[in-house]
Amino acid sequence: MGGEKEDVQEQLTRDVEDQARRTKVQVEDVVLGEHRLHQQGHKLAVTCVCLSSDDSTAYTGGKDCTVVRWDVETGKKAVFPGGRNQFERGGHFEKVLGVCLVEPRQLLVSAGVDRLVRFWDHRAPAKSQCKETLQGHLGAVTGVAAEEDGSQLYTVSLDKSLKIWDLRTKRCVDTLFGHVSGVASLDLYSKNRPVTGGVDKTVRLWKVDKESHLMFNRHSQSVDAVTVADQDRFLSGSQDGNLFLWSHASKKPLTSTSVGPNTWITALRAVRRGNVVFGGTIDGQLRCWRFGRSGGDSEDDKSLRLTEAAAPVALPGCVNAIAVGRKVLACAIGKEHRLGRWYHDKQQKNGLLLMPLSYREG
Repeated sequence: MGGEKEDVQEQLTRDVEDQARRTKVQVEDVVLGEHRLHQQGHKLAVTCVCLSSDDSTAYTGGKDCTVVRWDVETGKKAVFPGGRNQFERGGHFEKVLGVCLVEPRQLLVSAGVDRLVRFWDHRAPAKSQCKETLQGHLGAVTGVAAEEDGSQLYTVSLDKSLKIWDLRTKRCVDTLFGHVSGVASLDLYSKNRPVTGGVDKTVRLWKVDKESHLMFNRHSQSVDAVTVADQDRFLSGSQDGNLFLWSHASKKPLTSTSVGPNTWITALRAVRRGNVVFGGTIDGQLRCWRFGRSGGDSEDDKSLRLTEAAAPVALPGCVNAIAVGRKVLACAIGKEHRLGRWYHDKQQKNGLLLMPLSYREG
C-alpha cells in the first residue's frame, strides 16, 4: 500500500507541475539594467550560453573550443579544457556551438563542430576533463536541450537530424529526419515537443512520441533562432530579418515583425509561459518584443501583434545566444556569427554579457 500511495503522490505532484507550466502569464514593465561584459574567459567568439535555475551561474561555449563556468555575481570563471585539434585535453577539439545545464542529473552538456556530445560535472574545478562523450552525429552539432526532469536530451546537427538521447543509459534512442538541409537552432519547453529551425528556411515542431512533425515555411532565409514561449506558442527568427509567432494549430504565423531585410536575427529567448521575447541581431542590437491583442480604434481590432516591450540596446558584438533568468539576462557575444565568419568585425568584442533584468507578471 505504501508504494501505491507514493506512486499516487508522485503523479499528483507531476500533475500540479504540469498545470503550472501550462498557466500563461502577462509580462509587464520589462526593465534592463546596465550591462557588464566579461571578456577574459574565451579567446574567440562566444557561441552559446545557459543559466542555472537560481541565476547564480552562467555557462558558455566558444569558437576557441572551451567551455567556461561563470559566477554571475562576481564574474569569476572556471575554464574547462579544449583546443582546436588538441585531442588529448579531455574537451572539445573544435568549436563549441551548444551548452545545456541538466540540473536533476548534475550535468553540463556541450556539443559542437567535432560532432560530439560531451558531459561535464558542472561543479568540477577549472581544467577538469569531461566525464563522458557520446558519438552519433555525422555533422557539426548546433544545439542541445534537455527535458526539465532530466530524462532525455535532444541534439540537432548540420547532418539534418534531430537525435534523442536517454540520459539514464547515455544512449541515442531515436534519430528523426525532416529537414532537407542542416538544422541550425533548437528549443524545448513542452515534453516531447522540441522546435527546430533549419538552413532549409523551415521551422518544425516535433511530436517525438509519435515520430511526426509539423512544418512551417514562411521564412525566405535560414532560420538561425527559435524559442518556445508556452504550451501553445513559439517564435522563429531568420536571416531574412523576420520574427514570426506560431501556434501548432495554424500553418500561418499568428503575427510577425521585422528588423529589416539586411539584418539577421541571430538569437531568440522567450520568457517561459510569458508573452515577451528577447532577440539579438548580427549587428549587436538586443531587442525585446511583447505579443498580445491590442484593442484598436474599433471594437473589432483585437488582432495579435508583436510590439516593442523595451527600447533596443546596442551591444558590442553579434548576439549569438540569449539566456533569460528571473533577474538576469545573459548574452553570448562575438565578433562574428556562431555558425560562420560572415560580417566579421574586428571592432566588436567576444565575451559573456550580463544584464540585470526585472519584470512583473500580471
